[in-house]
Amino acid sequence: MKRFFPWNKEQRVRKDILRGVYEENLRIVGKGPAVIYKTRFYSAKRLMLPFLISLMILMFQESFVPTPMQQRSQITANTFQKAYQPSAGGVSEEGPSNYKSFISSPGMPISRIFGLGVRTIMIDPGHGGNDTGTKGEMGTKEKDIALDIAKRLRDRLKKYGNYNIVLTRDSDVTVPLNRRVEMAKASKADLFLSIHLNYLPSRPINIIETYYFGPSSDPKILKLAEQENAESSYGNSDFREIIGKIGDTMKLQESKEFAASIQKKLFMNMRKETGTAYNFGVKRAPFVVLLGVDVPSVLAEVSCLSSKEEEVQLNTESHRENIARYLELGILEYLNKGDVTHEARRHTEK
Repeated sequence: MKRFFPWNKEQRVRKDILRGVYEENLRIVGKGPAVIYKTRFYSAKRLMLPFLISLMILMFQESFVPTPMQQRSQITANTFQKAYQPSAGGVSEEGPSNYKSFISSPGMPISRIFGLGVRTIMIDPGHGGNDTGTKGEMGTKEKDIALDIAKRLRDRLKKYGNYNIVLTRDSDVTVPLNRRVEMAKASKADLFLSIHLNYLPSRPINIIETYYFGPSSDPKILKLAEQENAESSYGNSDFREIIGKIGDTMKLQESKEFAASIQKKLFMNMRKETGTAYNFGVKRAPFVVLLGVDVPSVLAEVSCLSSKEEEVQLNTESHRENIARYLELGILEYLNKGDVTHEARRHTEK
């Protein structure tokens, strides 16, 4: 039966998790669980209240049409219930430590449950300085195109006034990968987007693909990661320290969602514009720059210089501006997921 009055599921679940953490801490220090017993007294009027509410629900159920927000609340609630089943007291029957399995659930939007927002967005134009990246037959350099698109994207995002936009480089200079990671941490970035261009000599087509950090057995992806990681200044001891971050559940979840939004908007609009783009999808790859950053981070291969037609287009300002706009749309879709107004509006976006 549909609920007449939708509940705020996320607030209740957040309270349950924090309560679970608190009770587990009490167990650790030897004080035992903090169980609170409440004595409830029911008058005749209180006993009648559930009956009256049920009667109202039955009267309006046939004519009631849920709003988009109510539909989404019910979907979100069902997702929560699959991963987390609270007892009547509000804490999982499996004990306070169940919050750990709750957090590790792959389908649980942890950042949204705890109200974690995005204030600072870091845009990383790939390569630069002595590191030119890939190069097209016309002499177009990846480092130059990536920087131009990054600047255009920065300017587009600044107009909203809600975000602090930072570039890892705003000129043709060499910036080691570990320095880019340090800059993201120093700027307290909440989101990290690295912009690159592809090159496939065996397949001179324009492909679009987006990566988030993770292991891969694909030799082509590993070769690409080797090339992108070449400028890393990390030593073995440094890498052992940051490799422990692979298990960061929230970062993994959000990076995957972020990559999906970028890939969707970038490919869909590029295909409409040129008619020749190919969707190579969202993939995992061991890029060092994505591993080192502590926040949701993706690497987008926004174009392909091995395509002669695409290289010609990349040398026009209008095409570079369009790519920046597609990235903007991808970022906004990720940031506004769950916003009903945005969900209704995004269908009209180009």
